[in-house]
Amino acid sequence: MLGTDKLKFSITDEFGLWPRIEKEFTSRLPLRNLIWKGGITQTAQFVSQLAVEIAVNQESISGEEIVLPGQQQSHALLHICLVTIGEHESDTHKAEARGRVKAWALKAAQHKGASWLVVFVPSTNETTQRASAGPKFLNMRATIYDRLRSDIQSRKDANHVVQLRPEAIDSWNSLFLAVRERAVQGLEDRVMTLGEEIRRLDANRMLPGWNYCRFFMVKETLVSLYRALGLNDEALAQYDELEAAFFQLLDARQLAWFSKFGGGADGDDFTDILNLSKKPYRRQIADNTISMFDFRLYLFGQQSRLLIEMRQFEEFVVRAQRFVATLSLAMREPGTGLSAAFVAAWSYSTCQNIVEICEGVQLAQADRSGAGRVLAAAKAEFLTSARQQLDLLGTLARRLPPTYLRRSNTHTRVTTPELSDDANIEPNVTNPVLAEALGSDERFDQVYVRTCEQATQYYLESGRRRFAQVLQGDIAQLHICRRRWSDAVRILRPLVPADSLHVMDVHLAERLAVCERELGHKDACLDLVLRLVENSQFLDAQSCTQHAAMLEELVNEVPAARQIQSKLFRAGDVAADDEAGFGVAVDIRSKVPRTLRAKRIEALLVAGNRDVQQLEVTMDADDVELSSDLTRVRLGTDVVSCPGRFEVQSLRIFIGHIEFIVPVSNPNARRFVRLNAHPASPRITFYPEPKRLRVKVAASNAPIDAGMRIWLHDANSHLLQNRSGDDGTGMTLTVADAVAADSHAMLEVALDGTQPASGEVSVYAEYSVDGELRMLLDTELVEFVPPLRLSAHIEQGQQPDSASILQVRAQCCALDPVRLHTLCTDGKADADSAQLSGRGFLLFAETATVVQAIDTVPSSVDVHVEFSSLLDVLQAQINDYVCSLAAEHKLSRHTRYLQRLIMAHVRQTIDAPATLRESRLVCEPFAPLWSLASQDCSQEVRAEMRRLFHKLSGQSLDTSRSCQRSLDMTLELALVTPAYVTVSLDSRFCRAFEAASLRVRLQLDGTSGKRLSVMVVSSECMVAGAAAQEVSVRGSVELHFSIVPLATGYLPLPEVICHEYTDDLCWTRLHTMLCDSPSSLCVLQNDSLPVICSVPVGFAACAANFFTHPLDLLKVRLQTTKGANGGLTTVVRSIISQQGVLGFYNGISAAVLRQMTYSMARFATYEELKKQMSSPDGSLPFYRMAVAGITAGAVGGICGTPADIVLVRLQNDGSLPAAQRRNYKNAFDGLFRIARAEGPLGLFKGAVPNVSRAMLMTGAQLCSYDGFKQLLLSTPYFSEGLLLHFSASFLSGFVSTTITSPFDVVKTRVMNAGSNSPYRNLFQAMVLITKEEGIRALYKGWTPSFVRMAPQTILTFIFLEQFRNFYWNRYSIRKQVRFE
Repeated sequence: MLGTDKLKFSITDEFGLWPRIEKEFTSRLPLRNLIWKGGITQTAQFVSQLAVEIAVNQESISGEEIVLPGQQQSHALLHICLVTIGEHESDTHKAEARGRVKAWALKAAQHKGASWLVVFVPSTNETTQRASAGPKFLNMRATIYDRLRSDIQSRKDANHVVQLRPEAIDSWNSLFLAVRERAVQGLEDRVMTLGEEIRRLDANRMLPGWNYCRFFMVKETLVSLYRALGLNDEALAQYDELEAAFFQLLDARQLAWFSKFGGGADGDDFTDILNLSKKPYRRQIADNTISMFDFRLYLFGQQSRLLIEMRQFEEFVVRAQRFVATLSLAMREPGTGLSAAFVAAWSYSTCQNIVEICEGVQLAQADRSGAGRVLAAAKAEFLTSARQQLDLLGTLARRLPPTYLRRSNTHTRVTTPELSDDANIEPNVTNPVLAEALGSDERFDQVYVRTCEQATQYYLESGRRRFAQVLQGDIAQLHICRRRWSDAVRILRPLVPADSLHVMDVHLAERLAVCERELGHKDACLDLVLRLVENSQFLDAQSCTQHAAMLEELVNEVPAARQIQSKLFRAGDVAADDEAGFGVAVDIRSKVPRTLRAKRIEALLVAGNRDVQQLEVTMDADDVELSSDLTRVRLGTDVVSCPGRFEVQSLRIFIGHIEFIVPVSNPNARRFVRLNAHPASPRITFYPEPKRLRVKVAASNAPIDAGMRIWLHDANSHLLQNRSGDDGTGMTLTVADAVAADSHAMLEVALDGTQPASGEVSVYAEYSVDGELRMLLDTELVEFVPPLRLSAHIEQGQQPDSASILQVRAQCCALDPVRLHTLCTDGKADADSAQLSGRGFLLFAETATVVQAIDTVPSSVDVHVEFSSLLDVLQAQINDYVCSLAAEHKLSRHTRYLQRLIMAHVRQTIDAPATLRESRLVCEPFAPLWSLASQDCSQEVRAEMRRLFHKLSGQSLDTSRSCQRSLDMTLELALVTPAYVTVSLDSRFCRAFEAASLRVRLQLDGTSGKRLSVMVVSSECMVAGAAAQEVSVRGSVELHFSIVPLATGYLPLPEVICHEYTDDLCWTRLHTMLCDSPSSLCVLQNDSLPVICSVPVGFAACAANFFTHPLDLLKVRLQTTKGANGGLTTVVRSIISQQGVLGFYNGISAAVLRQMTYSMARFATYEELKKQMSSPDGSLPFYRMAVAGITAGAVGGICGTPADIVLVRLQNDGSLPAAQRRNYKNAFDGLFRIARAEGPLGLFKGAVPNVSRAMLMTGAQLCSYDGFKQLLLSTPYFSEGLLLHFSASFLSGFVSTTITSPFDVVKTRVMNAGSNSPYRNLFQAMVLITKEEGIRALYKGWTPSFVRMAPQTILTFIFLEQFRNFYWNRYSIRKQVRFE
């Protein structure tokens, strides 16, 4: 029945009625529109039609079962008996006929899986005979039809007997209605019977003697019913269950009834999977003689037919791929007895057969979106698998070399076996196409190419261009095998992309490289091999090794030198390498899996810290071996020495005739490096003198040839003028003579006097050592002006015989303090020289004067000074210390760099007075310096450098160390008249930015008058008005200056400088007066604001209150809640449910009124008390700040109590019952109603806890803010600014909230209690709350109070500081003063 898919109706016609009704009966077949409740789902299913086969008098009614499980389904589903008995016949005949029919019905009812029906057809003269019959018994007459029904039909609901009148249409309809019912009933009975048998067999699976083939036959009988009904999905589900059971038993090795694997017979390697009539598969299954090979083919064939009928082509190709893969793998297992040629031939034929099936259904499937592309991709994959079988068959038949398999399988879907090179297996195939193809190379190539081209076409139709390219590569591989190099190149060149290679492209590039080399195209082959090695991650180890060997050969075989941008090498980290001089160490990673020898490696370094034209330095190394992974290459140069920060920009590697350019663009690699000076380079040092600069050129251990040229340049300040005739700003010096090793030469540079005290100068030197040209580039900090300014004056005696006085004055004209050691005139040491050294260091603008009596007045005097500056002392000691620390921390090669780095930092940030006072280096921390140095040094140096800077920060210095320098000058003398200057201050005390009167009294000896200019100079004060006054002096005169202090504390009197206007129309320095007396009490008070400035503070508190008012309301609600029933979440939910979101702003008017009274009063009082309680020197101890804060808090608490009472009641009003609410309209309405109802004193209810809280709050808040501010300023992490104000105010809010929380709780309880308050005083309230609710009750509402207090405190103080800065900048007279 599986072949016809029709159900059988058996008709028993003993009375010859079938010819009479055959035409009409068969015209109503097949049965249509059946409703059947069966199958897997047991739900009602619609069967559109049921094909029926009629068998007349072919099946006898016997006692055997109609449906035998496991046998072929050929028995009838419905048995129909045609009966006719005439009324005119004898009773004996009637009784005999009725007995036969009854016996037939009894036997038919006993059969399982079938139904039966008796059709009574009246004779043609039955109506006439019925009319002429005698009277009925009791007026009733039973017909033969009625008698048959009474004899046969035992149940009223089962219609087994039906009457047919052939001439009546209604009678036919009734008949086929009964036929439909009996057919459906038969189907249900048969399915039930088969189901019981299947369940019985499945339950006995583990018992001995269980047979899978019998189980399969029963299942397939059920499948036949489903297919006859058109329920292909349920039929497919049964086959899937059979397949799952088969593989389960196969894994458990319980398939003993399969006597052999099968296959290998003629024609088995060439099969049609949909042709199930090739072998008697069902008979073999029933007889347990089928092989596993044939069974797999039969099972998959049945599944394929169902899938194609159901038009599930995608599922069909998926299962086909799995079927071919699993069965071919099973056929290759040991013990099957199948040769590799048979398996390959079968796989080839099956894949081709599946492609033919897909081609037959594609046109019918073209209307479905995407189905065409899916089928095209499936056909391409099957053809690719068929091509792989051709590889195997061609190898076995010696149509391809044995190594072809390892070279062609670039896209494997079906695994092919590995064959040895000496394999000699003669394939025996019966497929005519394969047999013909294996007969000759030409025919084999035709089949091979046609298969690949068909697969390529299908891949293109499915949009898989990459797979199509791979198949084209397989065709090229065949050409390579036949040594058709040009044909292979023609195919492969368009396939290999010009940019990056992917995993599929690599195999194509390998083949193209072989072809290019065979054709003699060395350059093209080299490019391909380079790209292959760069993408070695897609290759196996053997291929990588082969390509590396080919690369090593090709770099020497290319006809001409080439320059290639390649990713074959990658530059890694760069570090300074001072062991071999001026050089770097570069990590080079190679992708070549073997060691290569480079003739030369060059690195291009570009100066990264120069704003002028970039400096490029080339470093190289010769004969370098590059390993397969990581190689550290040391590059250097002896030609250039240029200390500084460099960036490695590119790397060039010369191997053979090829120059590989390696870009340094790895973001994870260290590209910047700081290089120290070459150890063999000369050292150039500068020594300043008045109007000249001495240059010392010191040679190292290598002598310098004659003719060294030095170019000094400064592009920013134009410090040096061009004296060589060259273009640009600078100066060229020449060392005429040779400089021996470890010796030096001195040069001089004339200065025009316009240079500043110091500046950076770029030094460029060209010199030669043993005839080899070398260069030196560096930047030096050069002092152009000596730190001392010398002057000499003659004061002639008033009497003719009196001696004249020679005054020699040395003034410090640099920010660097200077110590005088020796001052000599005319080569003789002065008697006061010993006193000079005892005076210590001279600060900026301070002078030291030496007086000497002389008899004759010379026109000039020679002065010799020996001195040392503080920076010289620091540099000497720091250099020594850095040397020792550098040696300890393995930083010796960085000593010079560290010395320069540290001294540059010290020059910019040193506090010279503090350094002299504390005898240790006082400057800014070295942390930023370490960060800067870390960028210029390698990773291994950073940790050591940080420890070095840490030790240096705490090192004490010996400021008495001598680092003498000398200065020789010839001074012109001028005869002057002595003038005596006294300075006094009218007011010994002054406030912030308040001017004080300074009196300068001049006393001029002699009778002649002088025209003098008097100037007041000070770094601690500024002059309000004219800083210099001109006056004609005869005798004495008094001048007045107005000065304003610029610093806090005791201030020294300013310096007064006098100049005389001489006849040659110029001012001559006459006298400088420095006050040697103790500093005057000119005190600058602490910065403070006027009282009126507290008004904006109140507005700031109001603005902050708008953000914090909801939190204040939550705090009040929590504090007025007794017991533990009121949590924060409960209070929030209560407010939202009763009053909405606006309920959080109840009492906002009272909050604004409270801030305008309470905050303004306490801030104004605090500022004023700070002024009054400050010490004369402007300092304010902490205890005084606390007293001022507590007093200010008391004043603010008293002023803010009325508004605070209204605020508390407005905020708590919403939590009270409606009858107890006060319902104040606003803050002023609350004040009036409280005063009217409770009296004026009612406005001050709770004043004691409120004032106590305000005293603690203000004292804690304001004092802690000032204290935290001073504490944070003492650390190196904070300076005056927004971050300082924020941090100090945040800490202040935390402290004040914690201290005032108990008083805040008591204040809230008392203010909210009304007239019947249980609290008598502050102490009693605290005791009562603690006794009833515990100590934690005093801190109820701390969280919302802190969350409210913190932002309010922060905003208030930030606004206060900003307004203070605005007031100073807008209304003070403080200005910037510039001193020449």
